[in-house]
Amino acid sequence: MRPLIACLFLATVAVASMAQTRDTNPLNSENVLADIAPLPGAAIPHGIPQSWFDWKADAYEKFGLKFGFSYQILGQYATDVAPNATFDTALGNWWGFLTRWTMLNKGKDYEGTLVFSMFDRAAVGNNAVPSNFGLADVGSLTTNVEFTSWSFEIENLYWEQWFGPGQDKLMFRIGNQVVTTLLNPFRFKDSRVSFTTGPWAFHPTVPYPTFGFGAGFKWWPGEESGLYFAGSLNDMNGDPNLQGFDWSTVDRGEFFYGLEFGYDRKRAKDDYDHVHLLLFYADERSTRSPETLPNKAGGGFRVHGERQWDRWVGFAGYTYNTAEGGGVGGTLAEHNFTVGAAYLNPASIKGEAAVSLLYMKPIEEIFDGPVRDQYGLETYWRILLTQNIWITPGVHLIFNPALNMEDDFIAIPQLKLRVAV
Repeated sequence: MRPLIACLFLATVAVASMAQTRDTNPLNSENVLADIAPLPGAAIPHGIPQSWFDWKADAYEKFGLKFGFSYQILGQYATDVAPNATFDTALGNWWGFLTRWTMLNKGKDYEGTLVFSMFDRAAVGNNAVPSNFGLADVGSLTTNVEFTSWSFEIENLYWEQWFGPGQDKLMFRIGNQVVTTLLNPFRFKDSRVSFTTGPWAFHPTVPYPTFGFGAGFKWWPGEESGLYFAGSLNDMNGDPNLQGFDWSTVDRGEFFYGLEFGYDRKRAKDDYDHVHLLLFYADERSTRSPETLPNKAGGGFRVHGERQWDRWVGFAGYTYNTAEGGGVGGTLAEHNFTVGAAYLNPASIKGEAAVSLLYMKPIEEIFDGPVRDQYGLETYWRILLTQNIWITPGVHLIFNPALNMEDDFIAIPQLKLRVAV
């Protein structure tokens, strides 16, 4: 599979030429910054003074600079834990800043932008790091990958180049990045405000590496068609926590390869249907305890779709994977299936209420002891409290946690807060 994906990746880049379009992936840096604004529909229609955002808009007009600061915190409690658990609560915060500096042809064809971010992620008090509050303490295959623990580190530092002119559009990026901002879009996958748990957010059943050197592209062949093709090649050994900003591991030739084919049927900015197929392959890695933790090359595919009817959105996805250990999230599942629905802007408050069911089958040969298929449900309500503050109460229900034979049902209530300016 790896040679096939690599050849298709290079062939698609070679035939494509294009100008800018807006991506539907909520983790795309342009979309993240667009949402750091005085948004309408808040429960309390107040926030940071408009003068702050006028000053930011002026900085873009004069210098091509967009930026935002954010703070988010996640708290969780488990009604039961595994016999060897250390914690029954998790509390983690995540803060820092993101910038986009358009240095070349701002607002024109062949626009070029430098994307840069630094963030700090850590546990608060005597509580588990949320990214460990799953496998380690609950005995669950699911975890909360993004709320992890590392000091103030560079996460993104890449160049994003657009090509044109014409109706076709091509974006190419190269530098330090994470593949989830480009591949596998899902409108509710931003774990800072929407679904929290891995299968719906970071989705570690795909063996994504963490932040490190990579190159990727996205091509829309025709303005009206809705079709797109995307691909990414990323170093499996990047690690902001242990190595900092370090591209020296690239020469080991251990990569994640992803190629995606998708379709967006847009009716308006926030009213669209979506479907995609992602093919992937991951090499073995040299970092993160390669000899003592699962570490076997493999690949697979993911298919995902969303359909919107007025304020209702239905969605479903399936992933098949053979990589063991894999990327930063610990790829431990062979099969992953989710299906769910969301209702947009309930009670006329911006956000959504969503619920989804989950099925996961572990890769049994990874584990020394008994394991079992795991089922789950996550539901939440994302609420725009003020023009710049989101709160997201929710709960994750786990049935038959795969590695915890003592419990057949565990509930994890959770609450998130995000402040962005």
